[in-house]
Amino acid sequence: MALHALAVLGASPEGANSALIAGSVNTHAVFLRKILRSLAEAGLVEVREGRGGKYWLARPANLIRLSEVYHAVEPEGPLSPSEAEPNALCPVGCGMRRAFQEVADQAREGLLKQLHRRTVADVIREAVNS
Repeated sequence: MALHALAVLGASPEGANSALIAGSVNTHAVFLRKILRSLAEAGLVEVREGRGGKYWLARPANLIRLSEVYHAVEPEGPLSPSEAEPNALCPVGCGMRRAFQEVADQAREGLLKQLHRRTVADVIREAVNS
């Protein structure tokens, strides 16, 4: 949803309100505003709040890497450990957190490497030309 919202903003140089963006994403504007807030906090979106408020990209779409978008909305990464505390007396359980973290770190590194190669402008081009 975050990438979709950024693509709408990238295709709308005059800016767009949350209702217009939510209509494209097909979600509720209140939910979308939470995502836009995260994007604004990450410096990817600028906002003018209040009646007649709008959102804009903070910089051109070709300068916003998808890895930045991912960091803004998924700061913990794609995988997270179980909330259940493993049994420290079990030969598997005692090392499970460390083993899982190694796998999760490698997955995140690979994902971010791929996302860094693409920009919001790339996504807009593909969406409009499909």
